[in-house]
Amino acid sequence: MEPPGERLGYIFHPSAKERLQFLLRFVAKSAMNDEGFITTNLDVYGEEEPWEIYSQGVASGGLEDDDNYRYRYFITKKNKGENNGSWKQQGEEMPIFFKIGNVSTPHVIGTKKKMHHVHEFGHWIMKQYQLSPVFHSRFDEDRKDYVLCAMKREYIDECSFDETPTTRTS
Repeated sequence: MEPPGERLGYIFHPSAKERLQFLLRFVAKSAMNDEGFITTNLDVYGEEEPWEIYSQGVASGGLEDDDNYRYRYFITKKNKGENNGSWKQQGEEMPIFFKIGNVSTPHVIGTKKKMHHVHEFGHWIMKQYQLSPVFHSRFDEDRKDYVLCAMKREYIDECSFDETPTTRTS
Protein backbone atom coordinates (compact mmCIF):
# COMPACT_ATOMS: atom_id res chain seq x y z
CA MET A 1 0.00 0.00 0.00
CA GLU A 2 1.32 3.42 -0.94
CA PRO A 3 1.78 6.05 1.80
CA PRO A 4 -1.21 8.47 1.89
CA GLY A 5 0.58 11.51 0.43
CA GLU A 6 2.06 9.54 -2.48
CA ARG A 7 -1.04 8.06 -4.12
CA LEU A 8 -1.32 9.31 -7.68
CA GLY A 9 -4.51 11.17 -8.45
CA TYR A 10 -5.70 11.34 -4.83
CA ILE A 11 -5.91 14.62 -2.95
CA PHE A 12 -7.12 14.94 0.64
CA HIS A 13 -8.72 18.37 0.87
CA PRO A 14 -11.77 18.25 3.19
CA SER A 15 -14.16 21.19 3.55
CA ALA A 16 -14.61 22.96 6.90
CA LYS A 17 -17.68 20.81 7.66
CA GLU A 18 -15.78 17.62 6.80
CA ARG A 19 -12.89 18.69 9.03
CA LEU A 20 -15.32 19.07 11.94
CA GLN A 21 -16.82 15.68 11.10
CA PHE A 22 -13.37 14.07 11.34
CA LEU A 23 -12.85 15.78 14.70
CA LEU A 24 -16.26 14.58 15.89
CA ARG A 25 -15.39 11.00 14.91
CA PHE A 26 -12.11 11.26 16.83
CA VAL A 27 -13.83 12.65 19.93
CA ALA A 28 -16.49 9.92 19.71
CA LYS A 29 -13.71 7.29 19.39
CA SER A 30 -15.18 6.16 16.06
CA ALA A 31 -13.35 5.19 12.89
CA MET A 32 -12.27 8.47 11.30
CA ASN A 33 -12.06 7.11 7.72
CA ASP A 34 -9.45 9.76 6.92
CA GLU A 35 -7.23 7.39 4.89
CA GLY A 36 -4.37 8.13 7.32
CA PHE A 37 -4.02 11.81 6.40
CA ILE A 38 -4.75 13.20 9.88
CA THR A 39 -2.02 12.97 12.49
CA THR A 40 -3.43 12.58 16.01
CA ASN A 41 -2.11 13.35 19.48
CA LEU A 42 0.73 15.63 18.39
CA ASP A 43 1.07 18.78 20.51
CA VAL A 44 0.76 21.57 17.96
CA TYR A 45 0.93 24.18 20.74
CA GLY A 46 3.98 22.74 22.49
CA GLU A 47 7.64 23.67 22.30
CA GLU A 48 8.24 22.53 18.71
CA GLU A 49 8.40 25.07 15.91
CA PRO A 50 5.77 24.96 13.12
CA TRP A 51 8.17 23.45 10.54
CA GLU A 52 9.04 20.64 12.98
CA ILE A 53 5.36 19.87 13.56
CA TYR A 54 4.57 20.13 9.85
CA SER A 55 7.30 17.63 8.99
CA GLN A 56 5.61 15.05 11.27
CA GLY A 57 2.31 15.35 9.37
CA VAL A 58 1.22 13.44 6.29
CA ALA A 59 1.33 15.08 2.86
CA SER A 60 -2.20 15.50 1.54
CA GLY A 61 -1.45 14.87 -2.12
CA GLY A 62 -1.65 17.26 -5.04
CA LEU A 63 1.17 19.23 -6.58
CA GLU A 64 3.78 20.70 -4.25
CA ASP A 65 3.29 24.15 -5.80
CA ASP A 66 -0.50 24.04 -5.49
CA ASP A 67 -1.31 26.30 -2.54
CA ASN A 68 -4.61 24.59 -1.72
CA TYR A 69 -3.09 21.15 -1.15
CA ARG A 70 -0.07 21.84 1.05
CA TYR A 71 -2.08 21.60 4.26
CA ARG A 72 -1.24 18.91 6.77
CA TYR A 73 -3.85 17.99 9.34
CA PHE A 74 -3.42 17.41 13.08
CA ILE A 75 -5.74 16.63 15.97
CA THR A 76 -4.34 18.04 19.19
CA LYS A 77 -5.42 19.20 22.62
CA LYS A 78 -6.41 22.85 22.56
CA ASN A 79 -4.01 25.19 24.27
CA LYS A 80 -5.75 26.96 27.15
CA GLY A 81 -3.23 29.82 27.09
CA GLU A 82 -4.08 33.37 26.12
CA ASN A 83 -2.26 33.43 22.77
CA ASN A 84 -1.80 29.73 21.99
CA GLY A 85 1.97 29.95 22.39
CA SER A 86 3.70 31.32 19.31
CA TRP A 87 0.53 31.32 17.21
CA LYS A 88 -1.26 34.67 16.79
CA GLN A 89 -4.92 34.84 15.91
CA GLN A 90 -5.95 36.61 12.68
CA GLY A 91 -9.42 38.09 12.59
CA GLU A 92 -12.49 36.80 14.36
CA GLU A 93 -13.46 33.23 15.14
CA MET A 94 -15.97 32.13 12.48
CA PRO A 95 -18.96 29.83 13.10
CA ILE A 96 -19.42 26.81 10.82
CA PHE A 97 -23.03 25.98 10.04
CA PHE A 98 -24.57 22.67 9.07
CA LYS A 99 -28.11 22.09 7.91
CA ILE A 100 -29.55 18.93 9.48
CA GLY A 101 -32.42 17.19 7.70
CA ASN A 102 -35.32 19.34 6.54
CA VAL A 103 -34.76 22.01 9.18
CA SER A 104 -34.83 25.48 7.61
CA THR A 105 -32.26 26.99 9.98
CA PRO A 106 -28.69 25.66 9.95
CA HIS A 107 -27.04 24.86 13.30
CA VAL A 108 -23.57 25.94 14.44
CA ILE A 109 -21.54 22.71 14.64
CA GLY A 110 -18.24 24.38 15.42
CA THR A 111 -15.89 27.26 14.79
CA LYS A 112 -12.85 28.07 12.69
CA LYS A 113 -10.05 30.31 13.88
CA LYS A 114 -7.21 31.46 11.61
CA MET A 115 -3.76 31.89 13.11
CA HIS A 116 -0.26 32.63 11.90
CA HIS A 117 3.31 32.28 13.11
CA VAL A 118 5.98 34.56 11.65
CA HIS A 119 9.63 33.49 11.91
CA GLU A 120 12.83 34.12 10.01
CA PHE A 121 12.35 30.66 8.44
CA GLY A 122 8.94 31.52 7.04
CA HIS A 123 5.34 32.44 7.70
CA TRP A 124 3.07 29.61 8.82
CA ILE A 125 -0.72 29.56 8.55
CA MET A 126 -2.97 27.42 10.70
CA LYS A 127 -6.74 27.01 10.76
CA GLN A 128 -8.06 25.63 14.05
CA TYR A 129 -11.44 23.85 14.03
CA GLN A 130 -13.31 23.33 17.29
CA LEU A 131 -16.61 21.55 17.90
CA SER A 132 -19.54 23.45 19.35
CA PRO A 133 -19.85 22.99 23.16
CA VAL A 134 -23.19 21.25 22.61
CA PHE A 135 -21.23 18.13 21.58
CA HIS A 136 -18.99 18.10 24.66
CA SER A 137 -21.61 16.77 27.07
CA ARG A 138 -21.91 13.58 25.02
CA PHE A 139 -18.29 12.48 25.21
CA ASP A 140 -15.56 11.56 27.67
CA GLU A 141 -14.00 14.38 29.63
CA ASP A 142 -10.55 13.55 28.20
CA ARG A 143 -11.72 14.13 24.60
CA LYS A 144 -13.63 17.41 24.70
CA ASP A 145 -10.60 19.72 24.60
CA TYR A 146 -9.39 18.50 21.18
CA VAL A 147 -9.23 20.59 18.02
CA LEU A 148 -8.33 19.84 14.42
CA CYS A 149 -5.60 22.03 12.92
CA ALA A 150 -4.81 22.47 9.23
CA MET A 151 -1.28 23.86 8.83
CA LYS A 152 0.84 25.04 5.90
CA ARG A 153 3.73 27.34 5.08
CA GLU A 154 2.90 30.61 3.37
CA TYR A 155 5.61 31.80 1.00
CA ILE A 156 6.33 35.50 1.34
CA ASP A 157 8.71 38.13 0.00
CA GLU A 158 9.11 40.20 3.14
CA CYS A 159 8.71 39.16 6.74
CA SER A 160 8.43 41.50 9.69
CA PHE A 161 7.54 40.61 13.25
CA ASP A 162 5.57 43.84 13.61
CA GLU A 163 3.30 43.58 10.57
CA THR A 164 1.60 41.04 8.34
CA PRO A 165 3.95 39.94 5.54
CA THR A 166 3.25 40.38 1.83
CA THR A 167 2.31 37.17 0.00
CA ARG A 168 4.38 36.13 -3.00
CA THR A 169 2.40 36.32 -6.23
CA SER A 170 4.79 34.71 -8.70
